[in-house]
Amino acid sequence: MLKAVIVDDERLVSNFLKMQLEHSNLVNVVEEFIRPIDALNEIPVIKPDVAFLDIEMPGMNGIELGTKLLNKFPNLEIVYVTAYNQYAVEAFKLYAIHYILKPSDEEDVLEAIQRLIDKKSYQMMQSDNSLKIELLGHIKVFQNDKEIRLKWTTVKVEELFSLMVLHRKNGIEKWQIIEKLWPSIEMKKAEQNLYTTIYRLKKTFLESGIQLTIENIKGKYYIELSDCSIDIEEKTDWSIDQLFGDRVYKWKQELIRS
Repeated sequence: MLKAVIVDDERLVSNFLKMQLEHSNLVNVVEEFIRPIDALNEIPVIKPDVAFLDIEMPGMNGIELGTKLLNKFPNLEIVYVTAYNQYAVEAFKLYAIHYILKPSDEEDVLEAIQRLIDKKSYQMMQSDNSLKIELLGHIKVFQNDKEIRLKWTTVKVEELFSLMVLHRKNGIEKWQIIEKLWPSIEMKKAEQNLYTTIYRLKKTFLESGIQLTIENIKGKYYIELSDCSIDIEEKTDWSIDQLFGDRVYKWKQELIRS
């Protein structure tokens, strides 16, 4: 779980952001600071993973605070919180991982958390972390020949993982994912389902300590895993009763024909 602090001179705003962050079950807000000077003195001692900094504060603004914090604690990740998007360019020049516009909404907060998860996943990567993925039958993931017990929160999370692994070399369009997983749902609702399922998939792997990155490049989704082998790439004699359900069988047949 990510350890976070919030620095904002408005207590109600800080409390609301804390509630949003902790609602994800991926972030633990260990401290809220009203005065930037207190944050500057205590954050290097607390050693959080991320600091959410308000930009407009009296005495010392968030940009100044962020600069001083990074000089003291260079491993700190920073997310700026501001009511003015003109600060975005200056914030990213300071190597902030993201920024959130006030009033913060769930989607913006979720995007910031996902960026943090992606970066932390890379940092968790070990020198020897080869993966083996079995899609024939029930999905299994092995790391260094030891099976990792993944906790799939929904069937759709498991199906999305299978689909993205099958298409990991060339990527898969958003509409193709929706057509296969939510064919009968109105597009806006289906898109929201997709974003939520991607978030849950990332959370599943983060909690298991496995590096996984999902990127959207020009409308195509790509899944990136550390060095891995996949059983279906080693077999040419697939049989339907071995596969992970008829749905995945159809996906594989599409790949053969393409």
